[in-house]
Amino acid sequence: MSDQNLEQPTNGSNTHTISNLSAGLKSVTLNDQQQNEVNLNLLQQQLQNETTNAQQQSRITKFFQNQPTEGYTLFSHRSAPNGFKVAIILSELNLPFNTIFLDFNHGEQRAPEFVTINPNARVPALIDHFNENTSIWESGAIILYLVSKYLKENGECALWSDNLVEQSQISSWLFFQTSGHAPMIGQALHFRYFHSCPVPSAVERYTDEVRRVYGVVEMALAERREALIMDLDVENAAAYSAGTTPLSQSRYFDYPVWLVGDRATVADLSFVPWNNVVDRIGINLKVEFPEVYKWTKYMMRRPAVIRALRGD
Repeated sequence: MSDQNLEQPTNGSNTHTISNLSAGLKSVTLNDQQQNEVNLNLLQQQLQNETTNAQQQSRITKFFQNQPTEGYTLFSHRSAPNGFKVAIILSELNLPFNTIFLDFNHGEQRAPEFVTINPNARVPALIDHFNENTSIWESGAIILYLVSKYLKENGECALWSDNLVEQSQISSWLFFQTSGHAPMIGQALHFRYFHSCPVPSAVERYTDEVRRVYGVVEMALAERREALIMDLDVENAAAYSAGTTPLSQSRYFDYPVWLVGDRATVADLSFVPWNNVVDRIGINLKVEFPEVYKWTKYMMRRPAVIRALRGD
């Protein structure tokens, strides 16, 4: 049957067998004027693309050709929560930094110089100009680099710990945020707003997984809340234990609690930018996860967080 798609040579002919498609293409001809117009259009388009690419990459190229000698440079995007996550930590540590918001529409994330420091061609990425322009990519790795360096240089770091057990607990929550929290919200947002066609099952699957993740955080914070109330509200502890008085009656019920220890660390702060957008997938933290809501509210009021989220 496949032979029907081929032209057979006539007896005594030297004609080669060719496909019907090739035969059809041979019949398509352009006169000289049409061909010249096509060539001119192609040349103009190529020149325009080359000019546009040069303009797009020039800002990134110029930066890498003349980097600062001190401070930090954060590569981020205006709509990238992970970039703001790093900005929050830089602000909290009061470190000098400048943010370059990449233009994805112009492909700046694919500029050769940027790919050199981040082979994944995504944001965030950070350059430490104090340390021979050391580059770090992936938000969790950047955060651990910053707090570890700060601790080494200053002897203490409120967002981190010099205790190995606390470090492991903080890291566990940080990795949970980077691997389970952020990606699930990102996928839920994608299938809800940006996918080429509606996929209700995907929206439901990822939104449900986000709720599961928040359930884990909610339980951890609720346990921390109960422990704090039982420790500080001693005169009413027996009534709380007996169940005759609800914990919500305690004056410490709205007191801030944290995932590790008695202070905010990178374990907590890493959640902030994504908590700030989760309402867009139909999750109401205040109603569904009240401890997460209170926790987020306290962090959102911190001056360094406010500066970072504003892009200051």
